[in-house]
Parts: sequence; structure tokens; C-alpha cells
Amino acid sequence: MGRGRGPISWASFALMATVGAGLVAYYVKEKEAKIERVKAKNQRVIGKPLLGGPWTLVDHTGRPVTDASLKEGGHTHALLYFGFTYCPDICPAELIKITEIVEKLDADPEIGPRVVPVFISVDPKRDGVDQVAHYIKDFHPRMIGLTGTPGQVQRACKAFRVYHSIADQDEENEDDYLVDHSIVSYLIGPDGKFLDFYTQLTEADEAVERIKNQILAPPEEE
Repeated sequence: MGRGRGPISWASFALMATVGAGLVAYYVKEKEAKIERVKAKNQRVIGKPLLGGPWTLVDHTGRPVTDASLKEGGHTHALLYFGFTYCPDICPAELIKITEIVEKLDADPEIGPRVVPVFISVDPKRDGVDQVAHYIKDFHPRMIGLTGTPGQVQRACKAFRVYHSIADQDEENEDDYLVDHSIVSYLIGPDGKFLDFYTQLTEADEAVERIKNQILAPPEEE
């Protein structure tokens, strides 16, 4: 009689288990990657039109500026940050990071001059033209500072879904307060459309690479 197959050895079982686990891990990884690709595609298709839009403000020289005129002077892209000049720590830190980002972009003469950094005040009550002009001197020399009437500022904030609210107001001095607000920078393209955003957790080097990719990317088909 021929010799039948014996029981599976532990070595064979371990090998099968290892291969099986590898296949499962590969499947899970591919599934997660596919989900991320779908999410990214949906964000490009759905997210961008929801941010941005027409607005009018006043720059740090007193000149009216609109979303259309913002990029005059050879700029094609704008990096916007919403904050307030009396901010004790977060706004200065973010504007220093934006300055670092733009300086690194400036290392490439084909890209750097195309990007203009923009500070938009969410505190029009205290941030007049002179105050904004004085404030932005500490950051990138190309930075544009914008403010406006409460209505103008509100429209600009609404266009980019920027949250802002007065907090910790002194009971004896109504001009002594902080402003809670979104901590996000927005990249705007040549047509005024939103392209990308960068949070407080986004490192400068990562933002630089993402901005370069956006600038060098071919135009999206309508």
C-alpha cells in the first residue's frame, strides 16, 4: 500500500500562517490606500469649490484690495493666514513659519516670486491700517497685510470658513480681549480658487513641497 500523507508539520503550518498573514496585511494596506485615494479625489472635487470667493479689504498702505487684484505685481499664488495683531503667541509663530516657507520657496527664482504671503486680520476693531502695517514689518518683506470694516472682514472669513470669536474680554476695558480663531493657512491659485490648506501641525518643509507641487501641477480639467 502506498504511504498516505501524514499530518501537517508545525513548520509547514507556521509557513502557511506567515504567508496568510502577509496576504491579509497586503490586502488591508491596499484597501486603506484605495480609501485614501478616494478621499483625496473627493476632496479635490468637492472641497475646493467650498472655499474662497469674492471679497474686498484694505491693505496696509490704505489701498483697496480684492480677491482679483491681490495677486497683481507678478504674483500668481497667495498664501493667506487669518489672525490678529494682538495675538500673544500663535499668530506670530504661524507668520514666522509662513516667512520660512516663502523664504525657502524664494530659493527657486522660478517659483518664489510667484507666491505672496498675506495676513488678514479678524479683529477690525483694533487692527486698523497703521496697526497692521506696523505688525507685518516683523515678517516676510513681501507680506501684504489686510483689514477692513467688520462687514468686509466677516465676508472674507465666511468665504474661507474661518471661525473667529472674541474671548477673555476684560470687564473694565472692552478693548482688552483675545480672539479665538481658526489656525489655518490657505493657498490660492491664479484664478482665485482654493488649492490647499496647511494647519498648525504642518511643518514648513512639508508645506514648501506641497506648494511647489501645486504650482508646477498641470491645470485641472473642468
